[in-house]
Amino acid sequence: MFKGVSLEVKSRNDLLDAARMNGATVSIADCSPLDRDRMIMLLDLSGTPDVVRDSIATMQKMVGVGLAREVDSDAGVTRVIVTLPKPGVCRANAGDVMMCLDCPYNSTEMPARWRFVAKRTSDVGQIISRLGDEGIQARVEDITPMDSKLTLTEKEKGVITVAIENGYFDFPRKITLEGLSQLVGLSADELSKIFRSVE
Repeated sequence: MFKGVSLEVKSRNDLLDAARMNGATVSIADCSPLDRDRMIMLLDLSGTPDVVRDSIATMQKMVGVGLAREVDSDAGVTRVIVTLPKPGVCRANAGDVMMCLDCPYNSTEMPARWRFVAKRTSDVGQIISRLGDEGIQARVEDITPMDSKLTLTEKEKGVITVAIENGYFDFPRKITLEGLSQLVGLSADELSKIFRSVE
C-alpha cells in the first residue's frame, strides 16, 4: 500500500537564493530528470520584467546550469526552463518516490517540508540514508497509508492510474508530462495542478 510521507529537510536552495537576491519570488511548476545527473525544471518567476531578467541572468551564472530561458509570461508570472545538476533531494530519491506532493525547493523557510508518495515504509529509510549521504539533514514528520488521508476525485484517480501505468512516476520517466497530457486529454498545466494538489 502506498504511503504518504512528510519529511523535514535542510537543504541548499540555489534557485530561491538567485531569485531572492534580485527581488523575485520563484516556485517550481514541474520537473523531470534529463539523465542520471541532470534535471530540467519549469519555474514560475514573479516580479517586474527587470527583476525577472536579472534573476534569469543570475541563474545562468550558477555552476552547472546549462540553460535558463524564459518560455512564457502572463500576469506578472514568467515561466522559465532551467537545466541544472540534480539537487541533493532529487539525487537521494533514486526512484523510491512515486510522486512529489510538495517540493522542498518551493519552501521559503528552512527546514523545508518534502511531502511525497512512497511505495513502502522501508523506502523512507533508504531515502533518509541517501539524504544523509548528500549532506542533507532530514527528519520524518509523518508516514500515513494513502487511503486514510487521500481522497481523490474520479478524474484524479483516472489521471493517477494512467500516469502510473505509463511510467510517469518511474525513474527515469517513461512518458513526459506532455505525452501524458495527450493520453488523458488535459493540458500539461492541468496535470501539474492535479499532481500538486493531491494530498
